[in-house]
Amino acid sequence: MDGVFASRLKALRLSRCLTLRNVGDAVGCSLKTICNMENSHKSPSLSMALALANLFDVSLDYLFGRADKKFEEINYVQKEIRGRGETEPAMFAARLRELRLSRRLTLRNVGDAVGCHLKSVANLEKAHKAPSIGMILALADFFGVSVDYLVGWTDYKPDEDDSGEETVSPNPSPDEERKKLIGLIENMREENIDKALSYIVFLGSGQQSKNKKE
Repeated sequence: MDGVFASRLKALRLSRCLTLRNVGDAVGCSLKTICNMENSHKSPSLSMALALANLFDVSLDYLFGRADKKFEEINYVQKEIRGRGETEPAMFAARLRELRLSRRLTLRNVGDAVGCHLKSVANLEKAHKAPSIGMILALADFFGVSVDYLVGWTDYKPDEDDSGEETVSPNPSPDEERKKLIGLIENMREENIDKALSYIVFLGSGQQSKNKKE
Protein backbone atom coordinates (compact mmCIF):
# COMPACT_ATOMS: atom_id res chain seq x y z
CA MET A 1 0.00 0.00 0.00
CA ASP A 2 2.69 2.52 1.04
CA GLY A 3 4.60 2.14 -2.25
CA VAL A 4 1.56 2.90 -4.39
CA PHE A 5 0.45 5.68 -2.08
CA ALA A 6 3.95 7.21 -2.15
CA SER A 7 4.21 7.16 -5.95
CA ARG A 8 0.71 8.56 -6.45
CA LEU A 9 1.24 11.30 -3.91
CA LYS A 10 4.45 12.39 -5.61
CA ALA A 11 2.88 12.18 -9.10
CA LEU A 12 -0.07 14.30 -7.99
CA ARG A 13 2.20 16.88 -6.38
CA LEU A 14 4.42 17.17 -9.45
CA SER A 15 1.42 17.34 -11.79
CA ARG A 16 0.32 20.48 -9.91
CA CYS A 17 3.87 21.89 -9.88
CA LEU A 18 3.82 22.02 -6.08
CA THR A 19 6.77 21.82 -3.72
CA LEU A 20 6.89 19.64 -0.63
CA ARG A 21 6.40 22.80 1.43
CA ASN A 22 3.37 23.82 -0.64
CA VAL A 23 1.66 20.51 0.09
CA GLY A 24 2.69 20.51 3.75
CA ASP A 25 1.33 24.01 4.26
CA ALA A 26 -1.94 23.08 2.51
CA VAL A 27 -2.62 20.04 4.72
CA GLY A 28 -1.07 21.31 7.94
CA CYS A 29 2.17 19.38 8.30
CA SER A 30 5.90 19.85 7.71
CA LEU A 31 7.60 19.34 4.36
CA LYS A 32 9.62 16.56 6.04
CA THR A 33 6.39 14.64 6.71
CA ILE A 34 5.38 14.91 3.04
CA CYS A 35 8.89 13.87 2.00
CA ASN A 36 8.76 10.83 4.29
CA MET A 37 5.39 9.79 2.86
CA GLU A 38 6.67 10.15 -0.71
CA ASN A 39 9.63 7.94 0.18
CA SER A 40 7.44 5.29 1.88
CA HIS A 41 9.02 6.07 5.25
CA LYS A 42 5.74 7.13 6.84
CA SER A 43 2.11 6.07 6.47
CA PRO A 44 -0.55 8.77 6.56
CA SER A 45 -3.19 9.00 9.26
CA LEU A 46 -6.82 8.95 8.16
CA SER A 47 -7.13 12.71 8.62
CA MET A 48 -3.97 13.27 6.56
CA ALA A 49 -5.20 10.97 3.77
CA LEU A 50 -8.53 12.80 3.69
CA ALA A 51 -6.78 16.16 3.53
CA LEU A 52 -4.50 15.03 0.69
CA ALA A 53 -7.35 13.46 -1.29
CA ASN A 54 -9.31 16.67 -0.89
CA LEU A 55 -6.34 18.84 -1.87
CA PHE A 56 -5.73 16.91 -5.11
CA ASP A 57 -9.44 16.25 -5.73
CA VAL A 58 -9.06 12.49 -5.99
CA SER A 59 -10.76 9.57 -4.27
CA LEU A 60 -9.15 7.75 -1.38
CA ASP A 61 -9.28 4.57 -3.44
CA TYR A 62 -7.19 6.23 -6.17
CA LEU A 63 -4.71 7.57 -3.63
CA PHE A 64 -4.15 4.08 -2.18
CA GLY A 65 -3.97 2.30 -5.53
CA ARG A 66 -7.37 0.59 -5.31
CA ALA A 67 -8.77 2.46 -8.34
CA ASP A 68 -7.24 3.74 -11.57
CA LYS A 69 -9.71 6.57 -12.06
CA LYS A 70 -8.89 9.63 -10.01
CA PHE A 71 -12.48 10.23 -9.04
CA GLU A 72 -15.57 8.12 -9.63
CA GLU A 73 -18.53 10.44 -10.18
CA ILE A 74 -21.22 8.03 -8.97
CA ASN A 75 -23.35 9.24 -6.07
CA TYR A 76 -20.47 10.98 -4.30
CA VAL A 77 -21.34 13.48 -1.61
CA GLN A 78 -21.26 17.17 -2.52
CA LYS A 79 -17.78 18.59 -2.97
CA GLU A 80 -18.39 21.28 -0.33
CA ILE A 81 -18.87 18.49 2.22
CA ARG A 82 -15.64 16.81 1.10
CA GLY A 83 -14.02 20.24 1.22
CA ARG A 84 -13.84 20.10 4.99
CA GLY A 85 -11.03 17.58 4.57
CA GLU A 86 -12.46 15.31 7.23
CA THR A 87 -15.09 12.66 7.76
CA GLU A 88 -17.25 12.44 10.85
CA PRO A 89 -16.16 9.42 12.92
CA ALA A 90 -19.83 8.60 13.35
CA MET A 91 -20.17 7.99 9.60
CA PHE A 92 -17.35 5.44 9.52
CA ALA A 93 -18.72 3.82 12.69
CA ALA A 94 -22.24 3.61 11.26
CA ARG A 95 -21.02 2.15 7.95
CA LEU A 96 -18.88 -0.45 9.70
CA ARG A 97 -21.77 -1.57 11.91
CA GLU A 98 -24.19 -1.61 8.96
CA LEU A 99 -21.85 -3.78 6.91
CA ARG A 100 -21.20 -6.19 9.79
CA LEU A 101 -24.87 -6.65 10.60
CA SER A 102 -25.83 -7.03 6.93
CA ARG A 103 -23.45 -10.01 6.76
CA ARG A 104 -24.73 -11.35 10.11
CA LEU A 105 -21.23 -11.27 11.56
CA THR A 106 -20.20 -10.90 15.17
CA LEU A 107 -17.60 -8.45 16.43
CA ARG A 108 -15.28 -11.44 16.88
CA ASN A 109 -15.85 -12.59 13.28
CA VAL A 110 -14.74 -9.20 11.97
CA GLY A 111 -11.85 -8.93 14.42
CA ASP A 112 -10.52 -12.36 13.46
CA ALA A 113 -10.82 -11.53 9.76
CA VAL A 114 -8.80 -8.32 9.96
CA GLY A 115 -6.45 -9.35 12.76
CA CYS A 116 -7.61 -7.35 15.77
CA HIS A 117 -9.46 -7.90 19.04
CA LEU A 118 -13.26 -7.78 19.06
CA LYS A 119 -12.99 -4.88 21.55
CA SER A 120 -11.16 -2.85 18.90
CA VAL A 121 -13.99 -3.45 16.43
CA ALA A 122 -16.53 -2.46 19.11
CA ASN A 123 -14.61 0.78 19.76
CA LEU A 124 -14.54 1.54 16.05
CA GLU A 125 -18.30 1.00 15.79
CA LYS A 126 -18.86 3.36 18.73
CA ALA A 127 -16.51 5.99 17.25
CA HIS A 128 -14.35 5.70 20.39
CA LYS A 129 -11.24 4.95 18.34
CA ALA A 130 -9.87 6.37 15.10
CA PRO A 131 -9.09 3.63 12.55
CA SER A 132 -5.64 3.35 11.04
CA ILE A 133 -5.26 3.38 7.27
CA GLY A 134 -4.19 -0.27 7.36
CA MET A 135 -7.34 -1.17 9.29
CA ILE A 136 -9.57 0.77 6.88
CA LEU A 137 -8.02 -0.96 3.86
CA ALA A 138 -8.40 -4.37 5.53
CA LEU A 139 -12.05 -3.69 6.38
CA ALA A 140 -12.81 -2.39 2.88
CA ASP A 141 -11.25 -5.53 1.37
CA PHE A 142 -13.07 -7.80 3.79
CA PHE A 143 -16.50 -6.27 3.10
CA GLY A 144 -15.85 -5.72 -0.61
CA VAL A 145 -16.55 -1.98 -0.59
CA SER A 146 -14.55 1.08 -1.52
CA VAL A 147 -12.58 3.03 1.04
CA ASP A 148 -14.59 6.09 0.05
CA TYR A 149 -17.83 4.28 0.90
CA LEU A 150 -16.47 3.13 4.24
CA VAL A 151 -15.50 6.65 5.37
CA GLY A 152 -18.67 8.27 4.04
CA TRP A 153 -17.45 10.00 0.89
CA THR A 154 -19.85 8.10 -1.35
CA ASP A 155 -23.06 6.10 -1.10
CA TYR A 156 -22.07 3.93 -4.06
CA LYS A 157 -21.17 0.29 -3.48
CA PRO A 158 -19.34 -1.76 -6.15
CA ASP A 159 -21.88 -4.58 -5.73
CA GLU A 160 -24.78 -2.32 -6.68
CA ASP A 161 -25.70 -0.88 -10.07
CA ASP A 162 -26.97 2.68 -10.58
CA SER A 163 -30.57 1.62 -9.95
CA GLY A 164 -29.61 0.41 -6.49
CA GLU A 165 -30.41 -3.23 -7.28
CA GLU A 166 -27.88 -5.83 -6.30
CA THR A 167 -26.09 -7.62 -9.10
CA VAL A 168 -24.94 -11.21 -8.99
CA SER A 169 -21.16 -11.41 -8.87
CA PRO A 170 -19.44 -14.28 -10.67
CA ASN A 171 -17.71 -16.90 -8.57
CA PRO A 172 -14.17 -15.76 -7.78
CA SER A 173 -11.35 -17.66 -9.45
CA PRO A 174 -8.86 -19.70 -7.38
CA ASP A 175 -6.23 -17.00 -8.01
CA GLU A 176 -8.57 -14.31 -6.68
CA GLU A 177 -9.30 -16.40 -3.61
CA ARG A 178 -5.56 -16.90 -3.00
CA LYS A 179 -4.93 -13.14 -3.31
CA LYS A 180 -7.76 -12.44 -0.88
CA LEU A 181 -6.36 -14.98 1.59
CA ILE A 182 -2.86 -13.49 1.33
CA GLY A 183 -4.30 -10.00 1.87
CA LEU A 184 -6.13 -11.11 5.01
CA ILE A 185 -3.02 -12.81 6.39
CA GLU A 186 -0.87 -9.72 5.74
CA ASN A 187 -3.26 -7.62 7.85
CA MET A 188 -3.37 -10.05 10.79
CA ARG A 189 -1.56 -9.67 14.04
CA GLU A 190 1.57 -11.83 14.44
CA GLU A 191 -0.07 -14.34 16.78
CA ASN A 192 -3.05 -14.75 14.44
CA ILE A 193 -0.72 -15.33 11.47
CA ASP A 194 0.91 -18.22 13.36
CA LYS A 195 -2.52 -19.72 14.12
CA ALA A 196 -3.63 -19.34 10.50
CA LEU A 197 -0.48 -20.98 9.14
CA SER A 198 -0.79 -23.84 11.66
CA TYR A 199 -4.36 -24.44 10.52
CA ILE A 200 -3.34 -24.39 6.84
CA VAL A 201 -0.60 -26.96 7.58
CA PHE A 202 -3.18 -29.07 9.45
CA LEU A 203 -5.57 -28.97 6.49
CA GLY A 204 -2.76 -29.82 4.09
CA SER A 205 -1.64 -32.84 6.09
CA GLY A 206 -5.22 -34.07 6.27
CA GLN A 207 -5.59 -33.81 2.51
CA GLN A 208 -2.34 -35.71 1.96
CA SER A 209 -3.54 -38.53 4.25
CA LYS A 210 -6.82 -38.67 2.36
CA ASN A 211 -5.02 -38.88 -0.99
CA LYS A 212 -2.83 -41.77 0.25
CA LYS A 213 -5.89 -43.74 1.36
CA GLU A 214 -7.53 -43.26 -2.03
